[in-house]
Amino acid sequence: MYNETYFDAQLGKSDEKVAFQYGRLLEFVGAVKPDARILDAGCGAGPALRFLKRRGFVPFGSDLIEYPLQQAQRLIPDARLTQCDSDKPLPYAGDSFDLILMSEVIEHVSSPVFTLCECRRVLRAGGAVALTTPNLWDARRLYYPALGKVWSGDADETHQTLFNPQTLQNILAQSGFQQVRVRAGFKPMRWVSVRKLGIRKPLPGLPVIGNTLVAVGFKGLAQNEMQDPPRVTSA
Repeated sequence: MYNETYFDAQLGKSDEKVAFQYGRLLEFVGAVKPDARILDAGCGAGPALRFLKRRGFVPFGSDLIEYPLQQAQRLIPDARLTQCDSDKPLPYAGDSFDLILMSEVIEHVSSPVFTLCECRRVLRAGGAVALTTPNLWDARRLYYPALGKVWSGDADETHQTLFNPQTLQNILAQSGFQQVRVRAGFKPMRWVSVRKLGIRKPLPGLPVIGNTLVAVGFKGLAQNEMQDPPRVTSA
């Protein structure tokens, strides 16, 4: 389950990898104002929080487990952290955040629609939820057994619901989000490096059968829910 070793990868993740991951996630949202209040729901040891703070956002973090929150607080002393269960009502007032990030979280909750409805409740009008999750249509899930490997989505016993692009789009719409976009292949297939030239480039993931889903959905505006969300480029 969620023991201390579960969070080792987060604690050891380099600033470069964190910036690549969350920078691309913000780019996918495309609607983040410079001083946005951002909740990283399921923040773990806080890799996203340090990235968000460095870019001038107002970061908040929540997680079910106390240990990673302690590590996040140690790394970011002024972090705004809350221990809570995403399967229960979030301990925040409505209209609290401009953006909610859920990186590899939605597959862990017992009722994804309930969790997403709670996210929608605490978002401000025009705000967004952005999430990543394993792709049930990941091609590796088919051929890994022949290689004696276990696909990562099946390897984690804490996963409760896995999604393909269509089912993920459906639950976001069912939870009341608008302008929903879902794409597969968020994580690179691999990194290509040429050490002598100092080159390190990601090989893009595949559409539909790529190895991670990324999705964003917006909360409708109070006066006119058909308006586009404000488009302000993040720092």
